[in-house]
Amino acid sequence: MENYFDEHEPRKRWWILITAVIVIIVIAGGYLAWRLLRVEVSTKEQAEPTKLPRMANLPPKKEAPKPVPPPYSPDAPLLEQVREAMRKGIDPEGAVTLAKSLPDKPEKADAAFILLEYAAEAGHAEAALIVARYFDPTYTGDSGTIIKDPAAAYEWYQAAISGEQLEAQNHLSDLRKWLEKEAANGSFEAREILKNWQ
Repeated sequence: MENYFDEHEPRKRWWILITAVIVIIVIAGGYLAWRLLRVEVSTKEQAEPTKLPRMANLPPKKEAPKPVPPPYSPDAPLLEQVREAMRKGIDPEGAVTLAKSLPDKPEKADAAFILLEYAAEAGHAEAALIVARYFDPTYTGDSGTIIKDPAAAYEWYQAAISGEQLEAQNHLSDLRKWLEKEAANGSFEAREILKNWQ
């Protein structure tokens, strides 16, 4: 038995040595491959630097418009009249008629908007046109406390055009000019709307 181990001991050592050399070669090869790939990636990054705007060159950030506090109480007479009409189930045509006939009071624009938005959502094209004007930043009329939103204005103008309100084309043209000017001044929102413009 002793003879057998003595005889095979050199072979065993050679296998251990060969296995160790192979493992070292595989590890070294993997390390070198990793280093080469890493150098190649960093060379590409240096060759094509990411073009990020420098903070010093960015235009000043515009603050989002803050909601205008209403100049009337939440239970103002016109608002209550509109809510009552909505509770009773006014039809879209009646909502547009009522919105147009509201008397001049501080809450008129907001009360009319409630009615007009309801009618526009029901597919009333004229109401869609008027609702678009509320959101349109080029509109100088009374929009109450409704915050200007060019994307919403665009959508409502499109709805009005679908309902054959041809006047919406003119307003849409003005809105596009305004958006182009804003995009040129660096507005991301304006660029996104123009990118999806049809």
